Amino acid sequence: MASTKDKKTVWFGMKLTPEQKEKIRMLAAEKGVTQKQVILDLLNKEMEQRTIHSKPGSFLDLNRDLYGSAEGLEDGSTNPDHMKEYGT
Repeated sequence: MASTKDKKTVWFGMKLTPEQKEKIRMLAAEKGVTQKQVILDLLNKEMEQRTIHSKPGSFLDLNRDLYGSAEGLEDGSTNPDHMKEYGT
């Protein structure tokens, strides 16, 4: 996965109560990471736990048993190095 430095970033600010801010600070200190990192880790964990829902009869629904059965790149088409020989 590319680092944040490799990607365009946008500002995301939010207001917190002092209690919310202290909870974030405490959790970050406990884990030994920055307050920003503790929030991003929680977000990533939540997203990883999501279930993909598909409509009955959709391509995903019909091929659900194949999901995750292949090894290799997650999506080679997003990396130009893997697409060099496929047109210009």
